[in-house]
Amino acid sequence: MKPKTIYWTALFILFYSCTYHKLNPNAVTHSPSYCDTINTSYAKIIQPILLTNCYPCHGSHSELVIQQNGLNLEDTAILRAYLKIDFRGDQLYGSKFYHCILHSQLTLPMPPNSMMDSCDIKKIKKWIDVGAPFL
Repeated sequence: MKPKTIYWTALFILFYSCTYHKLNPNAVTHSPSYCDTINTSYAKIIQPILLTNCYPCHGSHSELVIQQNGLNLEDTAILRAYLKIDFRGDQLYGSKFYHCILHSQLTLPMPPNSMMDSCDIKKIKKWIDVGAPFL
């Protein structure tokens, strides 16, 4: 090979290997941060998420539910009815419950003082998308 060819080849490889590749934020990864949305059992996956994030205010023993007749998400019949309420604002469609936990505009963000873990939100979204089975 000619020295010029070797030089240009080496230079090309050097510049190509140093380029910045923007990662796709929606790409599925299998790293420790991978979020399993295949298993969406209510009793094993969804209910513990609700227990941690929702039941303190919207559980059967919360003051909001007992004294103010608030939304009791522990009651599966009430939760099922609430999941069917469609959200029709800001050109977004789907469960109002989902948009509340997503903190979408024009909804009351839940939980009010913090955002749920993004993996937990994805699990709830998948559970709703498959019909929110309680079995």
